[in-house]
Amino acid sequence: MREGWRRVTLGEVTQEQNLRVGDLSDRVAVLSSTKHHGLVRSDEYFKNRQIYSADISGYKLVRRGWFSYATNHLTEGSIGLQNLVDDGCVSPVYTVFSCSPEVDKGFMIRVLKSERMLGLYGLHDQASVDRRGAVRYSDFKDIEIDLPPLLEQRRIAEVLDEVDAQIQRLRSEDLKLGDLRESVLNVKLRGALEVLEATEVSHMAEHVDQTMGSFRFVLLGSLLAGIDAGHSPDLEDKPAGAGQWGVLKVSAVGREGFRPLENKRVESADLVDASLEVRKGDLLMTRANTPGLVGLSCVVGEVRPGLMLSDKTLRLNLACRDDDPRFLDAILRQSALRRQIEIAATGTSSSMKNISQDSIRKLVVPWVNSSVQTSILAPVAAIQEKRDLLRREVVKLESVRKALTDDLFAGQVRVPPAL
Repeated sequence: MREGWRRVTLGEVTQEQNLRVGDLSDRVAVLSSTKHHGLVRSDEYFKNRQIYSADISGYKLVRRGWFSYATNHLTEGSIGLQNLVDDGCVSPVYTVFSCSPEVDKGFMIRVLKSERMLGLYGLHDQASVDRRGAVRYSDFKDIEIDLPPLLEQRRIAEVLDEVDAQIQRLRSEDLKLGDLRESVLNVKLRGALEVLEATEVSHMAEHVDQTMGSFRFVLLGSLLAGIDAGHSPDLEDKPAGAGQWGVLKVSAVGREGFRPLENKRVESADLVDASLEVRKGDLLMTRANTPGLVGLSCVVGEVRPGLMLSDKTLRLNLACRDDDPRFLDAILRQSALRRQIEIAATGTSSSMKNISQDSIRKLVVPWVNSSVQTSILAPVAAIQEKRDLLRREVVKLESVRKALTDDLFAGQVRVPPAL
């Protein structure tokens, strides 16, 4: 261990907090801990859904600068630093703790969300039947970390913040280009889409075989050779490494496109089915998801070998080789199609919906021949090329960040002093 560093248990540098909201119910925001965004305001993150109780007097207070994690989801990284409001609160099933003055909070949250720590949490969880183990503070406090001097902690956090800022700038530019792409496509598709927008979903089928300029309205099923569905074996929430097989999570299909890192590692060769492996150019759709994401589609770009469909990710196979899956993806993402999809989705839960293959085949879409598809996609080709370049840069920076994080937390790399 490097000079000045020391090994401590989390219990030596943190203190569990169990203050309750009580009479402050009308003055504190309810927070939720998330895997990717840390602590967030529940009312903003979950939009129109209230996932917390009407009476929050028994909820736990989370002061600014304190930490909280979802006790049943810590192994997934659902932990955050409270830097949103002066006072917040979380469900009583959450764990809340503060840190001692010798710990930099920015450094600590990065340590607690590191890959090494996620693995250690898994050793301490109290496994239940559904594999959602609970890591209580009584076990959390016994985990050991290597702690550098306070000034070095702060500099490590600053260095990683700089990398994160670069990644965020690239992602913001990617989102802007995505909005531009959608605007261009909307102009090209406007005439046909306006017809569908003005039609009640229950009457959509009346447009089948009608034409609007070069567009003809058809049932999606008439364009497909078939739909492939995968399996969802009971797997740990750890991504596949090099040379390993993995099953895609539903989050692999995102609003911004295909996310190959969202997968679960397959340990047993008996679970491998090469026919379910996704390939570049595949058109994927989520079968089950939240109401706003069910039936979301994307086209697979560059993808590593060995990633398979799950039972919540479908592959739509176009019957005509000349048809472009990117064109169908663009159609499926338009509001006129999203409206059909969301109404066709079923399920009693307000948080999860399902769309059947039969309902997918009955979607009414505006269609054109392959040459017109090419002309419509041409103006956005340059935009997409820039997006692909940005995403490759993001992947590189994320790889750099991971390697740098591992080295910094192990004390193998010295951080330069701040200028």
